[in-house]
Amino acid sequence: MISSSLLARRLCDKRDEMDILIPAMIGFVGVLVGAVITTGANYLLAVRKEKAEAARDKLFRANELKTAARLIADDFFTAQTAVMEFVDNKRWAPAAARNFPLDAWQNDKEVLARELPLEDWNTVEIAVWAVERFRTLAPIPRSSDAMAEIGKPLLNDIKAGIEVLIPYMG
Repeated sequence: MISSSLLARRLCDKRDEMDILIPAMIGFVGVLVGAVITTGANYLLAVRKEKAEAARDKLFRANELKTAARLIADDFFTAQTAVMEFVDNKRWAPAAARNFPLDAWQNDKEVLARELPLEDWNTVEIAVWAVERFRTLAPIPRSSDAMAEIGKPLLNDIKAGIEVLIPYMG
């Protein structure tokens, strides 16, 4: 049997070991808690940064689309005026007025291609073709009703292109 003094010494040794282990365990738990807090904070900051970048990108793309829609619609308005003169009054606009550029289309069609739904993109593209078709019509000294009839579908296509762009001009 174990003597009481031996038992008392073993209990004291165990108590001394526990006195040493408890601070070490508390320190270890503190390190774990600190690591969890740091990881959580870094995750929240990364999510916040990602959301801010996404919002900034969305705003940039919206502004880019708005600018492109406005500039291309301006080209369409110029063409629409000339085609309306041709269709309604059966008169050609002066050559300088019919030589309207499609510079905005050339510069910004990628923005529209990326941002517009397919149906809207197709409508705008058809309007561009209508503008180009009208520019290539050869003027005759006296415009006839038949020539004006050629211009009506072109005018409708240009108007449709403008109507599609209006919501994006915001």
